[in-house]
Amino acid sequence: MNILAFDTSTSYESIALSSNGQIIADVTTKAKKTHSERLLPTLENLLSQTDMKMEEISAIAVSLGPGSFTGLRIGLSTAKGLCFGLKLPLYVTSTLRSLANNASSVSSNICALMDAGRDEFYYAMYSSDLTEIHKPSFAKIEQIVQIIDTETLLIGPVSLTIKQALSDTDVKLNFARAIDCYPKASSLIDIIENQKGCDVYEADDIAKIEPLYIRKSAAEVNFKLKQ
Repeated sequence: MNILAFDTSTSYESIALSSNGQIIADVTTKAKKTHSERLLPTLENLLSQTDMKMEEISAIAVSLGPGSFTGLRIGLSTAKGLCFGLKLPLYVTSTLRSLANNASSVSSNICALMDAGRDEFYYAMYSSDLTEIHKPSFAKIEQIVQIIDTETLLIGPVSLTIKQALSDTDVKLNFARAIDCYPKASSLIDIIENQKGCDVYEADDIAKIEPLYIRKSAAEVNFKLKQ
């Protein structure tokens, strides 16, 4: 099976391609251009570099969020368009599960974190085998730490200031390597290949898939305040 996966939930754009369980291309960029400007050209270039045609792709994988509202819409709409046009199945999972999978070789629990703005984080907690312990939500880091009751690896954009502030907690907190703290398309492929928690939709059913926003956007909040 040839799987094309991509993640556009953050300022990073990650794209990976696998063939029969092996990653044959993996590209991650953080550029000034928007996802809408660079996603399709990068996909086309990746396929060209690996001598693979879109018609040879067996399935598409994309993360559902949480994350950037615009980025999620671009990623999911692109995935839906490709799957509908080529009659391919679409595999989806949360960005937090994919992020946690970057460090799933650890034996402790994993708390995946993503910047949610307003001094808050999106987060979810998993066991080392990616069994969900706490569903995706959002809160300030101090509130998140309060519900952690066992040794846990924090993975995500945790600044040095925050790490120092958390050093006096009663529970042992470890921190993932910086290289693992952003979502990776290759992690999506690993989740699919090893059945670690994803949903699959056939082409006729993909219209029902919605991004995982968790909370309202700033624009929606401001609109309600003006009413």
